[in-house]
Amino acid sequence: MTNQQIAQKGFEASQVLDNPAYKAAMEALRTDVVDAWKKCPVRDKEGQVLLLQLAKLTDKFESVLSGMVEGGKFAQRQLELDDMRNESTAKKLMRRVL
Repeated sequence: MTNQQIAQKGFEASQVLDNPAYKAAMEALRTDVVDAWKKCPVRDKEGQVLLLQLAKLTDKFESVLSGMVEGGKFAQRQLELDDMRNESTAKKLMRRVL
C-alpha cells in the first residue's frame, strides 16, 4: 500500500471515530455489554467468557481504527517530507526567506 493510500485510510478512519453516530453506537454497545455482564449469573462461566470476549473485541475494534488514524498521520508526514525533498532549490530558498 502506498503512503497516499495509507494517509487516505487514516483520514477516513478519523472521520469514523469523530462521527457522533459512531460514538453513540460504541457507547451503547459498551453499556449493553457491561449490563449483560452484570446480569450474567456467576455460575455461567461460558456466558461470562463470551461477554468478556465481546468487551475486548469492542476495545480492539476502536484500537484498530485509532491505529489507522496514526498510521495515516505518519504517512501524510512522509508525503510532505518527500515533497520538500523534491522541491527545487529556488523554492527551498523562497520558503526559508518567507
